[in-house]
Amino acid sequence: MDLSATIKRGSIQVQKAAKVVNNQIGSTQVLIIFIVCGFILCGIVEQSASVALRANRTASYSAEEFAEYVENTSYITRYCQAPINKSETHIVRSIPHIEIPMSRTDETEAVLREAFMWGTLVSPLAASRIAARVGAERLFGVGVLSAGVIAIMVPASWLTPCHVIIRIIQGIFMGAIWPAAHMIAVTWIKPKHVSTFISLYAAVNIGYAIVGILGTILVHSLGRDWLSYVISGSAFIWYFFWWRFIEESLQYNHPKRDEHRNLPWRRLLMSKPAWSCGIAVVGSQWADATLMLGVTKYLKLVYGFSTEYDDVLQYLPHIGHFFSAITFGIVIDHIRLSGMVSTTTSRKLVVYFSHFPPAALLFVLGYTGCDPTAPAALYTAALAMTGATSAGAYSSAADIAPNFAGTVFGLCQTVGAAGLLAANYTVSEGLHGSFAGWWRLVFGVSSAVLLSTAAFFMAFGSGSVQDWNAPGDIQPEMEAVEEPSRLESVLE
Repeated sequence: MDLSATIKRGSIQVQKAAKVVNNQIGSTQVLIIFIVCGFILCGIVEQSASVALRANRTASYSAEEFAEYVENTSYITRYCQAPINKSETHIVRSIPHIEIPMSRTDETEAVLREAFMWGTLVSPLAASRIAARVGAERLFGVGVLSAGVIAIMVPASWLTPCHVIIRIIQGIFMGAIWPAAHMIAVTWIKPKHVSTFISLYAAVNIGYAIVGILGTILVHSLGRDWLSYVISGSAFIWYFFWWRFIEESLQYNHPKRDEHRNLPWRRLLMSKPAWSCGIAVVGSQWADATLMLGVTKYLKLVYGFSTEYDDVLQYLPHIGHFFSAITFGIVIDHIRLSGMVSTTTSRKLVVYFSHFPPAALLFVLGYTGCDPTAPAALYTAALAMTGATSAGAYSSAADIAPNFAGTVFGLCQTVGAAGLLAANYTVSEGLHGSFAGWWRLVFGVSSAVLLSTAAFFMAFGSGSVQDWNAPGDIQPEMEAVEEPSRLESVLE
């Protein structure tokens, strides 16, 4: 009896705290904080297996053997060998293509990574229709909670077939939160702020950086299992507050748009603007896979770059990616609000920045000569530029069909995940070679994919509401008129 009374009093106190926070900070800001934290948690979950593996990795070759490999086979020491006399120039040598076989750790990491990707491939489209029935807020919360809490089973199933199954399940739940977040965006966020809100999805990259740096420290200090325990506990705490602050308030106040069930599947699947969003996402995902999976190993195997900088190069640039995404979102919302250009033009402009400059940087990356700092800088710049995707292709999916934003974005994410799997395979084939020419092919393919997918969006992409959305329901272009926030009134 005393326990139930205590729980009831605690629930009342949490409700009062929620009202105080909403009044002091603002309802939209509260929602943003929870969305950002949710995506950060998902980023941590996605990279947790790789971090746990690498933190406990024992190399299959010694430091001396690797040094000998660098001395005898790497591009920097063979092609860029300094001349003996000042009057001589660098001599171009014939370099054999020598491979270091993938270690057991690398192979295991690839399997777990691909299992997660398969999960993100199968769930977005189905999740978008589930969200229309049960509510996007509920699905988003359950997706983040489930992806995190199931990590508590990882220690008992480490590197067994069950571990692969867990990674697939985590990928399924993570794939479900993207269309749910899009439905939240078009339902509760003012149109003039939609690009900025969608850019917050890039917080998943902050999760990559956090788990890569702090997660490695945690594994070294307390052991691999504690990473899973911390993730599970954090997900549970996040969901409790999401449920009390957000889900209970929004779940029963849906506008009619969320209840729109008559999805015109044939017209959606025949829509060039919808497919252009998905194809643009393929290019962005392909570039991210090339940058995240390949460049650090390229620097190590081709240039002999010190392995002590792996974590710095692999994770810190993701912080730049996040802030780049936010910057592009704010700028594009300002441009749209000012009426300088149409929404369609603004989306195409952002896709240009998120695809064409990274394509050029990736292509040049394989031809930077003898200084390893040049490809490292190009990698950082390219990853930052791909952050513009959120304000471009992602936001276009919300523009063209607000009533079906979740489903359109589910289609985009499904197509994008398929491209990510293909990119993962392509890049992995070049991960162990010392010959710079093979890597140039990998970077060149990524550049070609970026250019072709961007060209498709330039030709067929749109920022106007399509007639199959619901004729007359929403104006094609946003009017610069201040409107009351539905979110503010609901969460008060």
